Amino acid sequence: MGVFKTYDIRGIYGEEITAELAYRLGRALARHTKAKTCVAGYDARLHSAELYRRLLQGLADEGVKATGLGLTSTPQLHYYQIHECYALGVMVTASHNPPQYHGFKVYDDAGGSISYAKGLDKIEKLVAGRLDDAAVPGGSVTEMKRLDEYIDFVCSPLAGRKEKLALKAVIDPGNGSSGHVFRALIEKLGLDAVIIHEEPDGRFPNRSPNPLQPESRAKLTAAVLETGADFGAGLDGDGDRLLFVDEQGEALENYFVGALISEELLTEQPGSAIVYDLISSRVLPERIAELQGRPVTAKVGYTFLYDEMIASGAVFGCETSGHVYFRVSDSFYTESAAYALVLILKLLSKTKKPLSELAAPLKRRYVQLPEWNVEVQDKAKVMAAVEARFAASAGAEIDKLDGVSVSTKEVWFNIRPSNTEPLLRIRLEAVDAEAAAACRSEIAALLEEV
Repeated sequence: MGVFKTYDIRGIYGEEITAELAYRLGRALARHTKAKTCVAGYDARLHSAELYRRLLQGLADEGVKATGLGLTSTPQLHYYQIHECYALGVMVTASHNPPQYHGFKVYDDAGGSISYAKGLDKIEKLVAGRLDDAAVPGGSVTEMKRLDEYIDFVCSPLAGRKEKLALKAVIDPGNGSSGHVFRALIEKLGLDAVIIHEEPDGRFPNRSPNPLQPESRAKLTAAVLETGADFGAGLDGDGDRLLFVDEQGEALENYFVGALISEELLTEQPGSAIVYDLISSRVLPERIAELQGRPVTAKVGYTFLYDEMIASGAVFGCETSGHVYFRVSDSFYTESAAYALVLILKLLSKTKKPLSELAAPLKRRYVQLPEWNVEVQDKAKVMAAVEARFAASAGAEIDKLDGVSVSTKEVWFNIRPSNTEPLLRIRLEAVDAEAAAACRSEIAALLEEV
């Protein structure tokens, strides 16, 4: 597969990702999708601007009217693509990967990811083929700066509020491409907030672009404690992956955040569907059901969750990886970390309770073990052995939506294969630490046997 992965395109700049590849990708996307319009943007990585310019030229040379947003966040780009009905959206980004990586995220006319299962394999073949034809007439490249409409959208849950928000926040864009979004957001809301690592810097000098790594949130946690903030929020390199920490500096997994957001949304839209990925804590679907919502499970990954949201008409979607998605209208769905932050502000302001207090009942329900990876050569054989062993256990339920999921009254776990490496990824949750440890030991022993 090379740089063409299951959900996007990424690799090391200069070795796998080049300006020539960007140009060829632009032409290949136009030929495959037949799109006549496209909106594109780029993140703060050192060579993203160069790749962006070549991508736009490739699109224009195939007759596409291409609009460039320049340096932007992925949610901002996605909003404008859907809001203004562009047939294609392309973000030049390697998301949360280390600084030497570059890449592209591609969205179809519904805003869904063009994944390997949805045509990225065909685009890959076009890129590898002949693309040196003369330029097609009618193409163009137009640059525009757009932010106001997006900020109005993300602040809309607090629209009309007259009293000042009596809250304080620390926000860490991590020197990625979303600093300007959160600066405009706090100015719009009049929020007392400190932004650290605000300036875009593709070297990512202060922390990894991945906020979910414990070391990446150290400075965010310190700033929350030093300033007495009510919470902190850390973003990834392109501003679509979000991590919250409470006023005590404790990180909140996204399924706990999703449960709190579900409470806010289901209060106003009772009975609505909410989609979550199958490696989420049981807390999330249980809480959705308690709030009279309809929990809907999706496979892990943007394209699966987003498509399931559209199919079920869900008001909200939540990935364990920190991505969050919202239904804006009957036909308009978009991803937005900034919108999630505003909903948390609304909930804290309404309840007048600390974030740690709101999350505590959720965190106490079960014991979650961190995801662990096991290197195996024959992933299918190992998963079949796991399924056979636990299918024989009394009261065990087996589900194969994504890998193998096993559920009993005391414990549940999911084992799914990596799409790009000889690894199995395992997540486990139980009613208590003893049950979690026992099940992990049983899985480990089984993996050694196979």
